[in-house]
Amino acid sequence: MHYKSLVLVLFFVCFNVHAETLYSGTVVPVRLMNNVNADMDMTGETVFFDVTENIIVKNKVLIPKGQIIRGYIDEAIGRKSLGKGGKLTLKPRSLTLDGGMAIRFEETPLSHEGRKRTGATVAHVVMWGPLGLFAKGRAAFMFRGTEFDLVVDKDYEVSEYQPKKTERIDYKPLKASFNKYNKKINYRKGKIGKDFKLTVIDPTDFNINDFKIVNVDGMDLPEPIFPINYEQDKKNNQNIVLIFAFEDMLKYAIPGLTTFTIMVNNYKGKATLSTEWKLK
Repeated sequence: MHYKSLVLVLFFVCFNVHAETLYSGTVVPVRLMNNVNADMDMTGETVFFDVTENIIVKNKVLIPKGQIIRGYIDEAIGRKSLGKGGKLTLKPRSLTLDGGMAIRFEETPLSHEGRKRTGATVAHVVMWGPLGLFAKGRAAFMFRGTEFDLVVDKDYEVSEYQPKKTERIDYKPLKASFNKYNKKINYRKGKIGKDFKLTVIDPTDFNINDFKIVNVDGMDLPEPIFPINYEQDKKNNQNIVLIFAFEDMLKYAIPGLTTFTIMVNNYKGKATLSTEWKLK
């Protein structure tokens, strides 16, 4: 055998020694990483899922737990009159492994419909006459953490997952707290509310553009949340108040308590947001 051909064969063998076939039809359990509401989000917007358990073939991890999968909103229909609820459909796109290989999935719609209000509509008509026909149903929505099973669309030759060594960084503590949010979030109607405010204690030499939220309830965000503005703290002018857009925060906040991790340069801190929601 020619020397160059031998080298190529050896390279191919070495490269594929840890590869296994990920078969068509393999089920990959995932969870939705962000909230989606058909009255607040639009068709075509990106959504994210992450894999909830290792996908193992012949004792080799081919897809690791925590791997992020991009998807999109296939259909977002807002709630309508005559008591009609909204409709929401998501579809997965693909998962990109560390080596660059893209694993695609069957594009089976992941759907949810908002609750209809037929009885309520009749009551409105009795009370208000024709104006009662304008009573709307509930918005269609899904919360982060909603679980689905995705199905691999064809056979793939996948190399065994090799965890990367990450360098530990010792962050300095950042002190911050969310201002009290007095309004109840009307999520059942998909209504936009007031923006959220976060007070940062003594932010010496920090640039407003460097602040970002990177984690929620222990889950790393697929994309950071950046403040849209800031203002001076009226109670203490040594502090600043970061303003985060309602729509950005509502992609990850949940009813009750939600803990966000904030970073700026080599500082990191946590702040818990308390909110009440209308859901029924």
